[in-house]
Amino acid sequence: MHPATASEPVRTPALQAEGICKAFVSGQQRTQVLDGLTLSIEAGELTLISGPSGCGKSTLLAVLSGLQKVDSGRVQALGSELGQLDLRALERFRLQHTGFVFQGFNLFPALSAFEQVELPLNHMGLSRDEARRRARSSLEEVGLGHRMRLRPSELSGGEKQRVAIARALAKEPELLFADEPTSALDAANGQMIIDILHRIAHTHGTTVLCVSHDPRLVVHADRVLAMEDGRILSDRRTHAPLIDNQGTPS
Repeated sequence: MHPATASEPVRTPALQAEGICKAFVSGQQRTQVLDGLTLSIEAGELTLISGPSGCGKSTLLAVLSGLQKVDSGRVQALGSELGQLDLRALERFRLQHTGFVFQGFNLFPALSAFEQVELPLNHMGLSRDEARRRARSSLEEVGLGHRMRLRPSELSGGEKQRVAIARALAKEPELLFADEPTSALDAANGQMIIDILHRIAHTHGTTVLCVSHDPRLVVHADRVLAMEDGRILSDRRTHAPLIDNQGTPS
């Protein structure tokens, strides 16, 4: 073995896609959404997939998270080939290993912020005490410890999205997928959300994959993949500043 590489561990990417294709058919119309796309995503980073509406960003996120199957090619997540898992195994994989944050928050109107975060933990087989501990800890981590008893109607848009992030974070997922998490928010709240996602990647070692056409997010990602017409046009690494709990670069 070459001495320069003797001590370097072999890192397996958290997510890998090889030659994936995906098309949607409506009547006689066939639309190619992903066209032979190949990429790998490392753990402990915030990777941003950017590009115009309709370029295939959200479909790529759905495919990488196992929500949709590819027409051809293969997707590996945490070493498992998703195309070889049956429906029940896929559901179990998503429950145990993934978290999701969506544009529309997806909160239940009748539940408090604490109950929103605690709910999925009950389906994971955790004890009641552990579920409550994780829910409280996650809400505190996103700065909502003092708001955890409030319902969505009593929260701002930014606070609702932070509840959604806490709900995903409480599962302690290895993979966190965020689909347009800032598009419904103003600039200040959008900044806060992307800072939180960046911090989660770096402090928890979570693989955070974020889809957005918001150009403000580019400077806060560790890596930016630009998409157009179902393909990766460019792949570049940035030097994103890590934001501390007071909102200042560290």
